Amino acid sequence: MHLSPASTGVFQGNWRVTGLYRSQWQSVPVAYETYSISADWKAMQRGKSLVSFGILLQKDQAGDAKLSWAQGGLNVSAAHLVGKSSAVSVGFGLAAIQRTVDISHLKFKNQWANDYFDPALPNKEPFGRASGLSPSLSAGLLWHYQPAESRNRATLGIGAFHLNRPLVSLGDIDKAKLPLRASFFSEGLYQIREQYDIVAFASAQSMKTAKEIVIGGGMRQILTTGIANTTSVRATLATRFGDAIIPAVQLERNNWLVGISYDWNTSKFNEATNGRGGIEIAVIWRVVPVPVTKVVKCCPVF
Repeated sequence: MHLSPASTGVFQGNWRVTGLYRSQWQSVPVAYETYSISADWKAMQRGKSLVSFGILLQKDQAGDAKLSWAQGGLNVSAAHLVGKSSAVSVGFGLAAIQRTVDISHLKFKNQWANDYFDPALPNKEPFGRASGLSPSLSAGLLWHYQPAESRNRATLGIGAFHLNRPLVSLGDIDKAKLPLRASFFSEGLYQIREQYDIVAFASAQSMKTAKEIVIGGGMRQILTTGIANTTSVRATLATRFGDAIIPAVQLERNNWLVGISYDWNTSKFNEATNGRGGIEIAVIWRVVPVPVTKVVKCCPVF
């Protein structure tokens, strides 16, 4: 849902709850932490059409002044089955976004009296307020392909955020509106043997002059199968162009999925980080109904 509100409800099952934690650049003074919690569910289904709702909460924080960015919002998507194996969905989101800062942890030149620092002196900085709050609108499209009784699947999606160009200002010195954030993402899984799948994925995001491109792939192995005993492990390697190499491992057991990845910094910033980028941990829980048995075999008793 971070990449497109059209992803709301696009998963196997009825409910999905996700938690994510990321910590990066702990070796430098600007340690950066990100938290994310989301939940989405399939609310109404009629024929080939499906309506889903989602909630997404995110927060990050960095620096001595605890500069943070937080947002919480609601998503809605409508999906329609096209043919037997494909579905197209459109989604919209409305979020409240907030930027905050605590300047009491900073030191300014106006607080120096001769040769010593006096925190009681006024900093004389033009901060109008310590936080700013605004609404933000988003929209997206998604195509998903998965044949029945098959592990093969493919997804393509796009998203656009801050469509209303919200203003999140900490004072009169900053009147700039948030630029549009555009995203594209894709993922594919292809079964090559009874227990092995090939995984490939890519994503791209842009926000004014900031850009990010991630491409990666790997393998997925099915360890056990059964209604209450399905286990698989997935190992991938990705690159974020010009910045990092990202190995990742996912373990899926029935309704649970746990993933861990690490960014090994390869950009010029590695002079400060010594290559240590950041670790990210994700946990996903889904409510998947037990499939209805199509064939019932009776054993007569004589």
